[in-house]
Amino acid sequence: MAYGLLGLGLMGLIVSTPFVLAALAPASTDWGRLSDISQTYGAVSVVLSAAALAGVALSLLYQVRQSRTSNEQAVRDSHLQLVMLALSDPDLLQAWSPPVAPVTLKRHRQHLMTSLALGELLQRFRIGHLSAEKLAVKLESHFRGEIAREQWERDGLGWRRTMEAGDRRDRVFVRLVDESYRAAVAAGPASALVEFQDRPNGPS
Repeated sequence: MAYGLLGLGLMGLIVSTPFVLAALAPASTDWGRLSDISQTYGAVSVVLSAAALAGVALSLLYQVRQSRTSNEQAVRDSHLQLVMLALSDPDLLQAWSPPVAPVTLKRHRQHLMTSLALGELLQRFRIGHLSAEKLAVKLESHFRGEIAREQWERDGLGWRRTMEAGDRRDRVFVRLVDESYRAAVAAGPASALVEFQDRPNGPS
């Protein structure tokens, strides 16, 4: 009932507005000129409304992108926790990432860490924190080592299948990785592994 009365009141106000304005306006009022001014303001209002709508659309697009980035980061954090748990126990590592060929436990762990390093580069490339040029530089350094080359020889096919089903940046990423790997192999043998040395003690 109350909403009906309110609606009737608003309708009556709208209908009576021209008559009220005519009664209050001076007799010399140029209604034609006022109509032209009103139309000008109407055109400006349309432009401002369109700009506001574009702003809202951009804001929504940004929020969607931020939400996607947050979701990807949450998934990556969960994946990292599982990997670190597997790395701490050889039995869990076999359950999480069973070797596809005879390999030592040490080398299998190294391959897994190399894969995580690529995943970190992928994440930075996806969100735009790493350009294609900078990614190429990092991949050139990445594939100097034999462990990185072994890991890509072993897992590259799986990465390609996964990335080809992704969006454009995923496809660009795996293409750059493949190109960097082939360029590194063509350039010559990988850098020899050098064991870390303990810091020598000072003179006693």
